[in-house]
Amino acid sequence: MSTRRALLGVAHNIAHHSGSGLSYLSPHLAAALRAANRDTTTIDLLETSPYPSIAVHLEPLHRALETLHTIAVAILDRCGFGLSDVAGIKLHATPAPWDPAGYTLHTRVVITDADGREYDSGWLG
Repeated sequence: MSTRRALLGVAHNIAHHSGSGLSYLSPHLAAALRAANRDTTTIDLLETSPYPSIAVHLEPLHRALETLHTIAVAILDRCGFGLSDVAGIKLHATPAPWDPAGYTLHTRVVITDADGREYDSGWLG
C-alpha cells in the first residue's frame, strides 16, 4: 500500500477531475441544484450510484456521478489504495453563482482513511 500521505494527492486528483468538463457534472449539477433551490451539495463517492438527495433528478447527472464513482475508485487503485483503505470519499460541489449557465463548478474532496484521518483537497475552481 502507498503512503497515507498520498491520499491527499488522490483527493486533489478526484476534486480536479470533478470540476473539469471531462466529468460531465457541469452544467447538470448546477441545473439540478438550482431547480431544488440549493447552492451546494455533498456527494458520497463511495456509493456505486451516488446522487445528492437534495437535488432534482436529472438523468445526465445520474450517469455522470456513476461514472465519477468508477473514476474515483480507479484513481485510488492507480495510487496503490483499495476500497478497504478508505472509509469515505466526499465530494463537496458548489456551482459558481456568477455563472448562470452552470459550467463553472467549485469542488472539494475529503477522503477519510480506514483509521479516521482526513485528507482534504481544499476548494478548487
